Amino acid sequence: MRVQRQGIAQHVQDAQPAEQRHHAGLSRTAIAGILLLTLSVLFATLPLMLMVINAHQESGAIDEHTLAVEQLAKQETERELREAHAYNAKLFEHGSRALGEVSDPWASSGVTLSQTDSDYQHQLDIPDDGVMATIRYPRLGINLPIRHGTGDTVLSSGAGHVYGTSLPVGGSNTHAVISAHSGYDRLMFDALSMWQARKGDYFYITVLGTLLSYRVSDIQIIEPDDFTHFAITAGRDEVTLLTCTPYGVNTKRLIVTGERVGIPPAPNPDTVPAAHPQYWLIIGVIIAWLLFMLFVIAFVMKHRKERKVEG
Repeated sequence: MRVQRQGIAQHVQDAQPAEQRHHAGLSRTAIAGILLLTLSVLFATLPLMLMVINAHQESGAIDEHTLAVEQLAKQETERELREAHAYNAKLFEHGSRALGEVSDPWASSGVTLSQTDSDYQHQLDIPDDGVMATIRYPRLGINLPIRHGTGDTVLSSGAGHVYGTSLPVGGSNTHAVISAHSGYDRLMFDALSMWQARKGDYFYITVLGTLLSYRVSDIQIIEPDDFTHFAITAGRDEVTLLTCTPYGVNTKRLIVTGERVGIPPAPNPDTVPAAHPQYWLIIGVIIAWLLFMLFVIAFVMKHRKERKVEG
C-alpha cells in the first residue's frame, strides 16, 4: 500500500511541471494574433522597403551610365550633341507632329509615337544603355535616369523625356519636358508632388558628360490635357519637370519649370546639401519592426505570467 501511494504521489509530481508548461505556453488564439500582426506590419512596411530597393537600382543605373559615358571618345559625344542640337533647331522651326505618347504620359498603351519615330530614338542613344541623360534635384533628393518617351516601361524605372519637346541638351530656343511618377513604389518625383519644390531652387541635367544647371522660375498646377505651358519661348533655355498631383489622387499635373543659369550663380551640385529620403525610409522600417518586436516580447511575457497564475 505504501509503495502504491508513493507511486501515485510521484505521478502527480511528474504531471505538475507538464501542466505548468502547458499553462505557461501561448494559446492558439494568441499565436494566430501574433501571426496576423506580423503580416500587417509586413504589408505596411513592404512599400517602404520596395522604395529603398528601387532607389538603389536607379542609383546603380546612373552610376553605370556615367561610367559608360566616360569611356566614350570625345569625338563621339561631340557628334551626338551636335545632332541633338540640330534636332532641337528643327523642332523650333517646324514644330512637332505630336506631344507626349497620346495626349498624356499616363494615358498611353501599346506602341507609342516616340517608339515609332526612328530619328527621335537615335538621338542621344550612346552609350547603348537606354539612358539619354540624368536629372538631379539635390535639395529634394531626386536623382533619376532619363529615357526616351513616357511609356509605362520607361516611367516604371525612372524619368522619361516627353516626346515632341526639346531634347535636354540646353541651348537657346529650347524647352525640354521631363516626366516621372509620384505616389508609386518608387521615389521618383514624389517630393515635387508633395509641394516641396520652391522658386529659386536649382536642378541639374547631365547629358553625355555635360552638366546643365536650371533655376526654378515657375510652379503651377494644370489640367492633364493642358500643353500650352510646354511651348518653346524664343531665346530661352528651359526645362519643365512634370508629375501627377495631388499625391495619391493624380487628377491634376504639377509642373516645375527652370530656366538655364550658369555655374555660378548656380552652385556646383556636389556642394549642395542633398536630401536622402531613402535613409529616412530605412530608419522608418527599422523603427517599425523594433516596435513590433518589443510589443510581441511584452505580450508573450504578460501572457505567460497570466497563464501561470491561472495554473
